[in-house]
Amino acid sequence: MPDIPLYNAVSLHDAIALADIVLEAAATAGASDLHLEPQPKSMRLRMRVDGLMRFLQAPFDHLPASAADALVVRFKLLSNMDIGERRRPQDGSFQWQLQSRKVDIRISSLAGHWGEKLVLRLQWQQQNTQLDQQGLAPTQLTQVRSQLTKPQGLILVTGPTGSGKSMLLYSCLKQLQAPHLNLVSAEDPVEIALPDIHQVAVNTDIGLNYSPILRALLRQDPDVIMLGELRDADSADVALKAAQTGHLLLTSMHTSSIGEAMHRCHGLGVDMLALSYCLSLIVNQRLVRRLCDLCKQPMSAAALEQLSSDMWQAAQADYDGCYGQFNPCIAVGCPSCNEGFRGRFGIFDILVMDQATRELVVERRVDQLDSVAGVRRQGLWRVMSGDTTMDEVNRVTW
Repeated sequence: MPDIPLYNAVSLHDAIALADIVLEAAATAGASDLHLEPQPKSMRLRMRVDGLMRFLQAPFDHLPASAADALVVRFKLLSNMDIGERRRPQDGSFQWQLQSRKVDIRISSLAGHWGEKLVLRLQWQQQNTQLDQQGLAPTQLTQVRSQLTKPQGLILVTGPTGSGKSMLLYSCLKQLQAPHLNLVSAEDPVEIALPDIHQVAVNTDIGLNYSPILRALLRQDPDVIMLGELRDADSADVALKAAQTGHLLLTSMHTSSIGEAMHRCHGLGVDMLALSYCLSLIVNQRLVRRLCDLCKQPMSAAALEQLSSDMWQAAQADYDGCYGQFNPCIAVGCPSCNEGFRGRFGIFDILVMDQATRELVVERRVDQLDSVAGVRRQGLWRVMSGDTTMDEVNRVTW
């Protein structure tokens, strides 16, 4: 990773400067989250980079109690949180700028045995929301774009937490933006502000949950609705009715597979027959770390032989070179990356609904909706093209 400037010890007692230093360190490393974790006599600072937790560079990996307390107060003041409240959970937000880049920071506090822990989520305003750069294979990209041209229906994006579902939804909205369409969204919270789209954030303090927002949005003459997450029976019912009444609805669900998503819908009391006719596309995805192009090296013949398995051979037989020539590589590491990796991309399993799959949904034979390979097959293709490693694919698909 790029070097983080080391500051002398006096900076540890200057809360304003310390907050800027810590945020700069996290931003420079490409962190998505910053964790301030209280210890018996200190506080440790870790960050999530490309999906994995790691420490900040010393001396900011651990702070003395006095500096830690001042840092917590500084962040709570920036986010308009009550600095006198240290027992109840709180949420807040603020904006911060690194050179010419702006970042929206959401902050959450939660008291624990050793004190109050803060987690800061860093959302850069200039993020890549182009649909063709999310990792979809050319055939998958064509399928998604085709479904987005339909005037009504339901597109469901599934995957575990942190698998890139929100970014794919934003990319679909970006693809749909046009003067003749009215695009609206209900989100918890709004993670990326998109121009020309009316985005509404959930606010539980005033009873503004997904269901009342969706009902209000339906009276706003929408063409396309994006619902951040399908999480309860009420919002699922409203979403289904929206998709049945001439609207294109995009949403997500926290499930590990397409079949599991259908089980969850049934558990929410969704009319599966109605759902089968509304659904037009289901996407299951994961995020894997991308090998650094500056330092990755081709895999040796001996190492490549160890990868051979029935699934590997089947994936290799199907690989059409859509991601590049066959050139599996290993991570090395250099000053420009994080232990051989830099950034992430998606791997996907896509199901376009047809009469056969509708019957499977209605009859609840949803285990047959998941392909034999699923996202793992595409992960293997990205290993073959030298974009990631087998360890990365195993980490997110097993």
